[in-house]
Amino acid sequence: MVDKQSAAGIVSDALRTAIINNELPAGERLRQDAIATRFGVSQMIVREAFKQLVVEGLLRNEPRRGVSVSRLNADEAWEISQLRALIEAQALQWAIPNMTQRDFDAYQKILADLDVAPTVDDKIVLNARFHEALYTPSEKPRTLEMIENLRKNFERYLRFTWEETHHLKQSQAEHWAILERCKKQDCEGACSLLRQHILSTGELLVASLNNIEAQSIQIRT
Repeated sequence: MVDKQSAAGIVSDALRTAIINNELPAGERLRQDAIATRFGVSQMIVREAFKQLVVEGLLRNEPRRGVSVSRLNADEAWEISQLRALIEAQALQWAIPNMTQRDFDAYQKILADLDVAPTVDDKIVLNARFHEALYTPSEKPRTLEMIENLRKNFERYLRFTWEETHHLKQSQAEHWAILERCKKQDCEGACSLLRQHILSTGELLVASLNNIEAQSIQIRT
């Protein structure tokens, strides 16, 4: 029998994937009873899944209006990018002294796969795997958990960036450059490149979202 926590995790994982893939579009309202029926679980289980996704920023819970899928927001994208740049650079600083040749071989394999990944879905999975592997040697579980939560929320923004712009090629070149600095144990250089890598993606995303919002205002007026 699946326990309450596992069941809530299954529901939250499925809803997260649907949101990231835009199968549940921004602004769509989610009813507890409908989701419970869809997954064959209690509304209490769905409530727990909703709470987790609200924490991750994928859902919004508004008084008297219920739960809905969060909209892509330029201010939020900027904030997440700033936080990621700070926290992930610190994690990398802690990780580099503990990296081994096995780690470097694993990073290189991930990036080689990312070079030839055929779909955006594959690219997003491999990108997440690279960043996660990069910070794992830090052995700082609380920091790694914070990074994971920020990453889950940012995946929708990353998908938008890679589907709507030509940023992926530059992003991958930056990955390889970061790896080379890590191999040389150049902590300052690697962390500087990582911060620049995250912030440049954020800047591009914010500009794209602001442009879409400006076009939407023009259409409405």
